[in-house]
Amino acid sequence: MYDRCMGMITIRYFGNMSEALLAQGCLDSAGIKTFLADENLARVEWPVTRGLRLQVNAEDAETAIALLENSGLEDSDA
Repeated sequence: MYDRCMGMITIRYFGNMSEALLAQGCLDSAGIKTFLADENLARVEWPVTRGLRLQVNAEDAETAIALLENSGLEDSDA
């Protein structure tokens, strides 16, 4: 999904904060700029949110997806 406002696309959904932060850290350490959409809402109203969306710049999406697939972090159903 492409977010026109920020120029970022969602590459993965997470059902809990820990998994999302691990994936974000993996990509950040590889030099890929990331954004966790809905992070603040999830911290405040976790039971009513749909989870967290990990977003990256469109030009980094393919590399980011490959890194996460090779890292052993699984996509979760949010």
